[in-house]
Amino acid sequence: MLALILRIALTYFLVVTLMKLYKNPSLWPHMIAFLPLTGFMAYARMKGMTMLAWKGAFIFAGILTIVVVAIQLYKKITIDRLMLGANAFFLVGAIAFLCEIRSILYWYGMYKGAIFMACVVAVGCITLFLPTGFIGVEHPDSKKVYKTSLQLLGMSVFGLIWAFVMNQYGITVAAAIPFLVLKLLRDILMKKL
Repeated sequence: MLALILRIALTYFLVVTLMKLYKNPSLWPHMIAFLPLTGFMAYARMKGMTMLAWKGAFIFAGILTIVVVAIQLYKKITIDRLMLGANAFFLVGAIAFLCEIRSILYWYGMYKGAIFMACVVAVGCITLFLPTGFIGVEHPDSKKVYKTSLQLLGMSVFGLIWAFVMNQYGITVAAAIPFLVLKLLRDILMKKL
């Protein structure tokens, strides 16, 4: 019964959040990108953190990632590149679970934090040469955007190395700490542009 109440509450929260975001687009860049992460953790905790719960959480977060990116593209909102990397982690995990790709699931099981940070680095490499770069900022000087994006990418690579070295201490130390530091450093770099 409690699980049903939690599911209803989570569904209500997600629907209300999406409606608020749809009515007030200025909140989108900061809030909507967090929905897959929030959905992932809520789902896994509701289901008891079992292997089946993780599978469902990845699939749920992967679906939310597709919805979030589609909304951001439709509304022409510059996508937070770091959150896109985090959400790519969920999407790849969802595909691996749905298609039963054992090699990817093995790597996810062994190196969660490093795979998480590798997804951030991959997004950085892909977006580096876009007009807004990896930093995700429109600026009249494209060289500054590129240079700043390159700095952020270098910091992300350092975060990936950190994640491999700190893997034994769990995903909080291996991925959450470098990811939060990256977000702070990215905000500092954005202000300097």
